[in-house]
Amino acid sequence: MNSLSMWIDKFSNDKKRYRFFDCNCWIGRSDNLLPFYFSKSTEILEQMDYYGIEKAMVSHTLSRYYHPLVGNELLLREIKGNDRLEGCFILLPASTKELNPLDDYIKTMIKRGVRSVRLFPKSHNFSLEDWSAGALLRKLEERKIPLFIWGREIDWDTLYKICRGYSRLPIVLEQPDEEAYWNGRILFSLLEQCENLFLEIHNCLIYLGVDELVKRFGADRLIFGSYLPVDDPNSSLMLITEGDFSEEDKEKIAHKNLESLLKGVIP
Repeated sequence: MNSLSMWIDKFSNDKKRYRFFDCNCWIGRSDNLLPFYFSKSTEILEQMDYYGIEKAMVSHTLSRYYHPLVGNELLLREIKGNDRLEGCFILLPASTKELNPLDDYIKTMIKRGVRSVRLFPKSHNFSLEDWSAGALLRKLEERKIPLFIWGREIDWDTLYKICRGYSRLPIVLEQPDEEAYWNGRILFSLLEQCENLFLEIHNCLIYLGVDELVKRFGADRLIFGSYLPVDDPNSSLMLITEGDFSEEDKEKIAHKNLESLLKGVIP
């Protein structure tokens, strides 16, 4: 067996050993007409098996590009009965009553097995200031429901304000479609001052970027994500399998940190 074959076997075995739980997976067609997308859960599972991903947290593109009420329902219908797929709803503020009443919607969401949410304030045209999203953010904080938000959907000052103003709310910063981890000077300051801020490692491709984050802040606030099917998961997987940090830290980033956040949700 040549060295390349040995490395491929090692990579495959490492992926199985770390039991990767992908926090950033999507079903449905996007608005930019990408040629490859998932329309059924069986397609997601097929790709997860191919890449060596054990579980995935999934949102529906129609929740972002059309309306959360429609996309969230389609999501649950598609992943129903599959214990490898966990739903992640996209929500809106309470004021327009589109998810009316919001508190009942969140309670029902949790009863149906959904324990995380995403917000798209820029795409959905609302503010994250208290006068607009305060009621929603308070409800998420009360139940410790992890909030996932893309870097392009929020500015740094607002992210800092929300982290500090809702200190019991776990906030996970995601980076699809951009290499925002070049903003290390900003992110390091945020991590130093906001203990409830977590980073999804997708697109953290700066040389030894994840290694430096583990060294500076520990592994407890880093979460594996791939942005499947838009990007190839192998680049994100290798950031962990080949990282220069302990086996315990690799397991935390691969699946334990996300599992901990989801278990912390208050019904």
